[in-house]
Amino acid sequence: MDRQAVKPPFSYYGGKMTVGPEIARILPAHKHYVEPFAGSLAVLLRRPHPCNRTYYSETVNDLDCYLANFWRAIASAPEETARWADWPVN
Repeated sequence: MDRQAVKPPFSYYGGKMTVGPEIARILPAHKHYVEPFAGSLAVLLRRPHPCNRTYYSETVNDLDCYLANFWRAIASAPEETARWADWPVN
C-alpha cells in the first residue's frame, strides 16, 4: 500500500492533515511511535512505512476516549464501522 495515499477519513480541529506528510518525512527512525493527540491521525497515516509490523509498535492516545475507540474500531472491523458511521449525525 502506498502510505502517502492514505488520507484521514475526516478533518479535525487542530489536525495536521496539511503538514502530516512533512512531519512524517522529518521524523527520525524509530521502533515505537506514540501519538498523544490522535485527532485524525494525519501523521500516523502519512508515515512512510507500513504499520502493524511485529517488530515495531504504535500507541494512539487522545483525551476523547470515543475518538480512540473509533480508530480501534476502524482497525478491527473497518467495513462494520463504515456501515455504522454512514448514518445521519444526531
